[in-house]
Amino acid sequence: MNNDAPDQNAELELEFANEQKGQGSLSPHLANGKDDSYVGYDIHPEDVELVFFDGIGVPRWDSLTADSVAEKEAIYMERYNDVMSRFPMIGRSNDTFQSVAYTADEVAQLLEECERVQSGSSDPRVLRAIQKFSIAGKKAAAEGAGLNFNPRQ
Repeated sequence: MNNDAPDQNAELELEFANEQKGQGSLSPHLANGKDDSYVGYDIHPEDVELVFFDGIGVPRWDSLTADSVAEKEAIYMERYNDVMSRFPMIGRSNDTFQSVAYTADEVAQLLEECERVQSGSSDPRVLRAIQKFSIAGKKAAAEGAGLNFNPRQ
């Protein structure tokens, strides 16, 4: 185990907190049943894009070839659904304009999916983006809380 991991997470959290916040991002909040507490940083659309396309393998539309739009849509949906079946917790955060709620029990599954993304990627951009999900999930798990991703308005 890396003893520097807590220090690295603290440094990343500070970097994340210093990023610009704005409309179109998801704001992670710990949900403990009484009040939601903001984790201090946002998950931006470009983070979600990196995790989805380069991290978990959602196909990019332009990467598919088919004889018709209908065939291309069918191929896309088949591949998309295959990926989503393997990453259902991460998959729920695919729209930064919709709220996503994870129960305390679901946070463990979210963290497991984050670990799979981390172990399956060497792309530093993907690894940084998935840490936004992972650090928020670890904070929720430490408190036995759920996790809400609220759209920033």
